[in-house]
Amino acid sequence: MKINKVAVFLVFVIIILLFLIPHFTKSAHPKQESQHQTKPNRPIYNPNIARADTRKAIPQEPVQDINRNSKIDTYLKSIHFNGTAMVVKDGKIVIDKGYGYRDFTNHLPNNSNTVFYLASISKIFVSTAIMQLQEQNKLNIHDKVSKYIPDFPNGNRITLYELLTHTSGIPEHAETAAKISHDDLIKKIEKGKLRFKPGTRWLYSDSNYSILAYILEKVTNDTLQHYVQTNIFNVAGMKHTGFGDQFYQEKYQSIGYKKKNNKLISPGLPDMSELFGCGDIYSTPYDMYKFDKALYTGKLLSPLSLRQVFTPRFHHYGLGIYHDPGSYSDHGVLPGYNLLNSFGLRGTKYVVLFSNIQNGVKSLGVVNNQIFMMLNETAE
Repeated sequence: MKINKVAVFLVFVIIILLFLIPHFTKSAHPKQESQHQTKPNRPIYNPNIARADTRKAIPQEPVQDINRNSKIDTYLKSIHFNGTAMVVKDGKIVIDKGYGYRDFTNHLPNNSNTVFYLASISKIFVSTAIMQLQEQNKLNIHDKVSKYIPDFPNGNRITLYELLTHTSGIPEHAETAAKISHDDLIKKIEKGKLRFKPGTRWLYSDSNYSILAYILEKVTNDTLQHYVQTNIFNVAGMKHTGFGDQFYQEKYQSIGYKKKNNKLISPGLPDMSELFGCGDIYSTPYDMYKFDKALYTGKLLSPLSLRQVFTPRFHHYGLGIYHDPGSYSDHGVLPGYNLLNSFGLRGTKYVVLFSNIQNGVKSLGVVNNQIFMMLNETAE
């Protein structure tokens, strides 16, 4: 009986195994095929490696340089322009392309997404914000500075309009590499003596726009950065524009250079806190074009406010922008950077030239005029 029971047990085990083996074999193959299929074209993302060097990180969006005008392209190459150029005619992008290097040491080329510090071009964003606040009845550009900063020297003689138009008589403040609070920056500016009676003459001074930025923060109970990001950058659709050290979070950062004794050097920048309101914004030419178009087409300001912005007081200067005979423009220079932004009076032509070699070309103004002349010729 024992032998029969053992035999029966063994037969039972064999039957079970015969049933299960095909099932295991069938279910194992799909797993092997799936693992094999995921290996090609599926690199494993390691956040620690990606953060180690932002310049080598995989871009979140493809960079597409555009060149639809060989004559302009050849001209920019012939003058050894180093930077990024954006040219638009009648709503069509003609050029959106990088030239030369954003980083000469590592041979990293400029492209359409390279970011550059804007220097004084930053002022148009502050003036636009101030005009928005006037539309909201939160201030008036003819208010005295003393209304917002009671102890400011001569604040009862200087208006916001005179700050906006550089007719306040307030001199430049020293822009150092040391970090400074907004309160201390205003105290430093207060030490400067008026150069003339407010409203009677013109003197370009970064200090004017630092005061305006300080007043904006008091009026809105918000930071300049957050206000401008929310009410200007986001509205205009600017994706690669920001303030100060946010620059180093961008994938295509430029390094500023200057030619000296036939060599390129990289000069030091002031701390961005010293450029509060007057030069602490960075952008790309494409984003700058988006702002220009949003401004001109009324997405940011009313027609009345826009007329005030474009109306010059002295030296063809309006509120943060120049009104030249054939275009609106603003220009910025910072150690290592030279930038020019312009668009035609009818809003059909736009030329934005951002260079990370401060003295790479003799005059960006001349280059700008040449490109406008080419745009006026028969299209290719």
